[in-house]
Amino acid sequence: MSRDYTDTLKVGDTAPGFTLPSSGGGEVSLAEHRGRSAVMLVFLRGTM
Repeated sequence: MSRDYTDTLKVGDTAPGFTLPSSGGGEVSLAEHRGRSAVMLVFLRGTM
């Protein structure tokens, strides 16, 4: 089940935890990168 955060998050807010499939197989979670430098997500449409 997913939740729509578009009405609740503002610029500078902490992102909620989530896990996404990686391009190399497996999964990557945001929690794995907390405390490191900035995280950039790239969404590629039509690649699967």
